[in-house]
Amino acid sequence: MSSPQTAKERKYLNMKKLSIVVLILAFMASCSNQNKDNNAKDTRYQSATYTKPQNPQGATVALNSTDFRVDNDFIYYKGAIFTGKITFDLPQKSGYFFVSNGKLQGETEINYKLTGTKKVQVYEEGKLMQLTQTENNVTTVVDYSDDPASIDNRKIVKVATKYDKNSYSMDFVTLDGEIKKDGKTLKDLEVKEEDYQKYVSGVFEENGGVYKIYYNFNNSTGEVSETRYKLDSKKQKSEILSGVRKLSEINMVLENGMTLFRRIMSATGESATPAATTPVPGQSGQPAAPAPNATNSANTTNPNPIAQSNQNDDDLATLDRVYDEVMHKNNKDILKTFSKQKLGYIRNTLFAKKGYIFTKSREYADYFSKKSWYNGRYNTDEILNPEEKKFVLIIREYEQ
Repeated sequence: MSSPQTAKERKYLNMKKLSIVVLILAFMASCSNQNKDNNAKDTRYQSATYTKPQNPQGATVALNSTDFRVDNDFIYYKGAIFTGKITFDLPQKSGYFFVSNGKLQGETEINYKLTGTKKVQVYEEGKLMQLTQTENNVTTVVDYSDDPASIDNRKIVKVATKYDKNSYSMDFVTLDGEIKKDGKTLKDLEVKEEDYQKYVSGVFEENGGVYKIYYNFNNSTGEVSETRYKLDSKKQKSEILSGVRKLSEINMVLENGMTLFRRIMSATGESATPAATTPVPGQSGQPAAPAPNATNSANTTNPNPIAQSNQNDDDLATLDRVYDEVMHKNNKDILKTFSKQKLGYIRNTLFAKKGYIFTKSREYADYFSKKSWYNGRYNTDEILNPEEKKFVLIIREYEQ
């Protein structure tokens, strides 16, 4: 039988228990503070990415190289620092800049008339915060961090893509992702980074089969793609590669926003000043070498600049016929006899004919690669002569 505790012993034990409780509470508080610090850092890192700056209020002025100038990376209009909206409309592109106190602020939009690509860049005090790129009905949004002090060196922290009823997103900071397939959100996703590739993947069922889909982003090339495999329904192991689709291609070499503004401002001066009566290859910012047949095709011996002897291909024959009706007989009504999809193929047959490489459309790349006459060798769309460019713009109007 143990002897009863003395008052001194009870006091000692109580003090010991109190010390243990204090140590536990101190440890918990330390962990909590550390988590708060980490969370605060992540929130700060992302907050600038997701908060879209407002477009500034002010006058709307058409860009020209006479009234506008750039000095010490500030935009001036008629000698005063400018605030407002600056619009431009060039033969190959149109759009606008929003400027606040001489700095790019809010949206900058560029519409490429020949390809139909639309880019919306969001700036905050001249720093690129977000890029939204839409082409072939696919929209990809890229968020950049505001962490680097440099205007040029922007780090991608999130990529998201949407087309039809499908959407994907990857957050490179939190390593979270989301996939919606045909409007349904997939669960149990996996987000990984391997070498230059970042991807989020998920499993879904379709037509009685089980598939695994990957949303990929190549941090080196900027390519955004969708890859899917057919799985073993029991073990869920990859069996067959069932499809690869290139969704977008993000330019990883970022152009300083002010450099972009200067370049377009310079182009407005060139377009406002007529050149010689005979167009010269390589002028107006177009490379001379990539378009060996763009100007030669405008000879007088052949009234159709793109007509060729190969009439055995239905696409080429249709292109020749439609081109002649629209450009030489002024019969635009013929375009109403085609579906929007067919008009897209007619328009891109012209690009394929001139040797354009379809890096941005898997659909057209696969289609024209099967043509015996196709020889893709130019990765620029600046391969058309002025009449052909006009033809492309007319078709695009009827595709809308």
